[in-house]
Amino acid sequence: MLRPFRYAILFALPLAVTFSGIGVSYLTLHRLGEDISPVAAAGFQQDADVSYGSGLFYRPRPYKIERARLTKSDIVLLGSSRAMQFVATPWKAAAYNAGGAMRDLESGEIFIDSLLEVHHPKRMLIALDWWWFSATRRPDAPSDASPETPLTLHELTQPAAWLWDGRLSWHELGTLLFNPAALKPAIGLPAHFRHAGWDAFGHYDYGDMLAEQGGGSDIGFEATLKDIQRKSKRNDRAPSNAFSEESWQRLEALVKRLQDSGTEVILLLPPVSGPVYDWIAAQPEPNLVNEVQRRLPELPALTFNFHDPKTLGTDPCEFVDGMHGGEVTYLRVLDAIAADPSADLEDAVDRPLIARLIAENAGHASVKRDDPDRQPEADFNSLGCNK
Repeated sequence: MLRPFRYAILFALPLAVTFSGIGVSYLTLHRLGEDISPVAAAGFQQDADVSYGSGLFYRPRPYKIERARLTKSDIVLLGSSRAMQFVATPWKAAAYNAGGAMRDLESGEIFIDSLLEVHHPKRMLIALDWWWFSATRRPDAPSDASPETPLTLHELTQPAAWLWDGRLSWHELGTLLFNPAALKPAIGLPAHFRHAGWDAFGHYDYGDMLAEQGGGSDIGFEATLKDIQRKSKRNDRAPSNAFSEESWQRLEALVKRLQDSGTEVILLLPPVSGPVYDWIAAQPEPNLVNEVQRRLPELPALTFNFHDPKTLGTDPCEFVDGMHGGEVTYLRVLDAIAADPSADLEDAVDRPLIARLIAENAGHASVKRDDPDRQPEADFNSLGCNK
């Protein structure tokens, strides 16, 4: 009689521990808002001042499409992650930053088709990436565009992984489980505990990563340089790649589609950091980046070439990594565009405010925030920046 009972206990005990762990994981993810879909998060931001940054999924396309459709802004900023550092502060007109939604021409077409179904913005600023016009470029994986947030077994194991690698502390876990009322309104692990995520305007805050000495993702810009120098047929960022005439015509068609719908289009080539620019400029012809720059003025829209950071007066200390300028860099970009009367942005942005923000934050990637919970910006990429 005792032997079957012991066997039952030995069998049931591991199951009880396993299911208890799964239950704790689910409760943790639920209280973080990690089970909220990108589309639902976009809706929440319409009514509440919350940041959205998921620790499980990076799916900006469905999120940005929904936010753009909800905000129906007069001005839309579009591009890849290199456009996400435009901030809301200087805008006097209704604007929305859809940076991250256009990771290639195909995703840009999907975004624009979806937006035009419900709203025609008066003006759209599109930040271009040279690798969109590489003959090796392939579309994003379909999973990157999924609006769903499934909590599979893999996702349910992530809280344990976060505890292991330090992304979630035991104190933070205790707050989630036993004192959730103390949590600030936010959606996702990075937004709750790392000040990282998208705000309602669409700007992405890199959060605590910028406050940690040597805590950046691109120490000395070595990772970016290795990436663009990599010898591989799949490396679409390499300047040695062949130029795609078909992709260029696809961009021209996209611009015409917007213009035919009544939307004025401004195109810009964003800056890279100084060391990255110098290496690309030293590469022999045929050079994909040079070809894109040569053709840029021929596009049927107002264009700006900021590929060389010296055209803006920005320096490496204002970059998040070798490819992504920070908030101060993009304040400089916006000011340079607004200074051109052809852009017709004089009444849309507050240029004196932009000038003040640049002066107060020069040499930094982020604009100082009035938030006692945040640490000041550090030399996160170990560039020798005096911060």
